[in-house]
Amino acid sequence: MGFLCMPFAVPLLALLFVAQSAPAGGLGFRADETLTVPGGPDVTVFRSAAPEVISLRLSFPLKEDRGEAGAGQILRLMAEDRMRPLARRVGARAEVHRTPEAVVYQVSGPIEDLDFLGWVLREGIRQPPGQDFEAALRRVRVENDRRMETPEGVLVTRIRDSLAPNSPSVFGTAGSLDRTDAMRLTAIWERSHRRDNARLVVVGRLPDELVLALARDLDIPAGSQSTALQPGDETDSPDPAPEVIRHWIVEGYRIMRGDEASALVVAWWLADHARTTTNDFEIGVEIWNIDGSRALVVSAAAYPRFRASMEGSLEGLFQDAVELMTEDDVSSVSQQLRTGIIMSGRSPWGLAELVGQAWDAGSGPEGVETLVADLDVLTRVQVLALVRALEEASPVREELIP
Repeated sequence: MGFLCMPFAVPLLALLFVAQSAPAGGLGFRADETLTVPGGPDVTVFRSAAPEVISLRLSFPLKEDRGEAGAGQILRLMAEDRMRPLARRVGARAEVHRTPEAVVYQVSGPIEDLDFLGWVLREGIRQPPGQDFEAALRRVRVENDRRMETPEGVLVTRIRDSLAPNSPSVFGTAGSLDRTDAMRLTAIWERSHRRDNARLVVVGRLPDELVLALARDLDIPAGSQSTALQPGDETDSPDPAPEVIRHWIVEGYRIMRGDEASALVVAWWLADHARTTTNDFEIGVEIWNIDGSRALVVSAAAYPRFRASMEGSLEGLFQDAVELMTEDDVSSVSQQLRTGIIMSGRSPWGLAELVGQAWDAGSGPEGVETLVADLDVLTRVQVLALVRALEEASPVREELIP
């Protein structure tokens, strides 16, 4: 698609940005059951999966202040180290993610191993053992150091801070990690990993009584905020000094809720247009989920002699692309995106992940179904309305100069 992918960015529904030519179909995004377990978690069930496979996705919303940023990454590493060796015993898949909204635990495997898969999840979500903290902290530090050694990593952090100044990066900083210790991590875990905070997506052919038993047997703590530490200020972090040999520009535009379908089409179209019309520099377009809303992020990089050409292309990016966009183009791109979503949701794992992403992002478990429906009826008028709003907006902008 010609995206200039920004490493370590967290784009919305990243799986969508893959050209798909396979026929539409899949498991379907309408839940078969929505269950409420007394005290939590909230449960959404999809029973259209293959009868021999089940996928479980459990998420806990987590918002960190600037002094805590990166704690979710530490929890992620520690939990994944516990879950993966266990899952391998039965040929299952287990992963832990830190998204902008939550810490996510997911496992998928044979349905006859349901009890074992539940145990894998329980091991992942339990209180982090203090003896593993230092090793996980070191790994997060190394990941951050490597990220901030690159122009892409620095710009992702800066543009994100500009778009959401009150929402720190999930990756943390040197300063926030300096003030994180095992006691603070435990307090953050207690604050977030509570039954009334949890969301469980079940993709598998289980009757209600088994789903409810599974939710209860996860032993999610009732939780208490009594031991939570007061938020604190982040200590100073050193200014990153990446090696820069190209001129980098990143621009971010806020997207209003309800414009998600149009934004995806615009991002796809702009990226494809840039790919086919630029040779001396790179331009990429992504949709980010950030601080509970969406942002369209345009990134560009060029060697110094092509800087003027790159900046000219950025200035006319919206106008040049839209002048060529027809109603048939909007329909074609919409259907490609729609097919991409459906194909991504054909496996139990993919369906659980897509539904869970939308749920965590505030669109509810029906969010993917709504997006697919919106893409199916999207018109050029709707897309052009968003493009004109973006043209008139003042984006946040960050640059790195060689």
